[in-house]
Amino acid sequence: MPSLAVTHSTDTKLSTDGQVDHIPSLVHIIEEKALEEDGLDEAATALKGQSLEYTPEEERAIVRKCDWWMMPIMGLCCGLQFVDKAAISSAATFGMTTDLKLHGQQYSWGVAVFYFGYLASLYPSLLLMSKFHTGKFVGVACFLWGAVILGMVGVKTYPQLIATRVLLGIFEAPLAPGFIQVTARFYSQREQPFRYGIWTLANGWLPIPALVMYYGIGHTKNPPIAPWRIIFLVLGLLTIVAGVGVYFIVPDTPATAPFLNDRQKAIAVERIARTQIGMKNSKFKKAQLIEALTDIRAWLVVATLFLSQSGGAVTTNFLGIVIKGFGYEQLRSLLLQTPAFAIQGVVCLIVTGLATFTTTFRNLKQPMLSVAALCVVTGSAIIYSHKPTANNRHLLLGALYLMAINNCSYTTIMSVVGVNFAGQTKKSAVSAMTFVAYCVSNIVVPQAFRGNEAPTYHSGILTVLCFQVALIICYWTSWTLMTMENRRRDKLQAKLDAESGASTVDKTQEEVLQGLRDLTDRENLGFRYSP
Repeated sequence: MPSLAVTHSTDTKLSTDGQVDHIPSLVHIIEEKALEEDGLDEAATALKGQSLEYTPEEERAIVRKCDWWMMPIMGLCCGLQFVDKAAISSAATFGMTTDLKLHGQQYSWGVAVFYFGYLASLYPSLLLMSKFHTGKFVGVACFLWGAVILGMVGVKTYPQLIATRVLLGIFEAPLAPGFIQVTARFYSQREQPFRYGIWTLANGWLPIPALVMYYGIGHTKNPPIAPWRIIFLVLGLLTIVAGVGVYFIVPDTPATAPFLNDRQKAIAVERIARTQIGMKNSKFKKAQLIEALTDIRAWLVVATLFLSQSGGAVTTNFLGIVIKGFGYEQLRSLLLQTPAFAIQGVVCLIVTGLATFTTTFRNLKQPMLSVAALCVVTGSAIIYSHKPTANNRHLLLGALYLMAINNCSYTTIMSVVGVNFAGQTKKSAVSAMTFVAYCVSNIVVPQAFRGNEAPTYHSGILTVLCFQVALIICYWTSWTLMTMENRRRDKLQAKLDAESGASTVDKTQEEVLQGLRDLTDRENLGFRYSP
């Protein structure tokens, strides 16, 4: 890691040719720039008065501290969010649809209406998180979300179910966008994919003990309330506790992180500034919004999330119903869901781990996801072309597990959003566009799963198959455009460097300042895409 000295006096450094360069302090540059322009990130203040000649060991120690402080609670919350989404499927197998007298498309709308609330809450949440402390905002939302889950215990009619699901969407909306913003502020482009993998790993593994718990609940004799109501009671209480943890633990930026001292804060800010992604800037910039809305690379990433969510409809909201439709009895169908979630967790770690720890796969995230989409195409084709019988139900179950590989796409696409778009307003806009696509997909796709086709859902499976084919095309188009732009910038940068003749130290200072100017990925020539 190249070092950067920042003090209140003139610093000396060896240039690449071995000569001593006398350079002005970076803190003075930041102070002067702040007087001339109003565009530096708020985290730039953490650099003032700090000497940033640090070792790789110091940097690794900071990353480890961030991991141990933030990842467990973020992982717990993401896992609970996923368990909550999947709980409606388990509740349906325990008789919720019968108790609430649901018929026709009412169950599908009970699934889909959650995303209307999510959609309505998304932009206000992003706006408020840019103005206020991100961790505390998410913590409050998480607490309220847990309270609403407790409200599911008392639901007795279809309208009450719809109202409760809308409220769940409203309060769950800040979670993933907020965690994406916090992760991008503490980790470099190279480090982010695996961290997304860590805090979404619980999406795959936390449902496993939850399903075992549901299995035990199903064997309870004469419970005081219906088993599906007990599920929501337990989840609600756990989520409230997690919300309190998020409020007090998850930080906003490195400059305000309570677990870092002043020197560590400065190092944390400087190392992220080098990535050119930016930190946090509360000012809305219309030009950045327009750029987000006209960037073909942004729309391709949005399209990938929209199309990828089709597979999640099968492996989340309809998983228990589909498995039961293969001919397995009610309680066994709960346990047979666990391998699907285990597969999701393992594949997620593999994909994000390769993208983080190997140079070969670092910029091959989308091609790896195209392989996952191909698995979904294969699995959905098998299920679509075979009518469930006693002889082939194991084949169909295996095909369904193959489709579960799709769930790694959400995590990795989120990392693609986090590392490939810069500028606070643009990043927030692209994040909003992405989650709008996420909501629309989760509203539209369940409608293809028609109640009169249960439990085989031929129309729904065919919809998934078509979406996944289109998804593969989008992955490769997006990857190609980003890769070509990187090569163009490399050539242009080499030409400019040759013409300027600037020293290594001058380039280092300018690199850090560029990363704190709240520039977009299009404006900043030093930015490189990581598709």
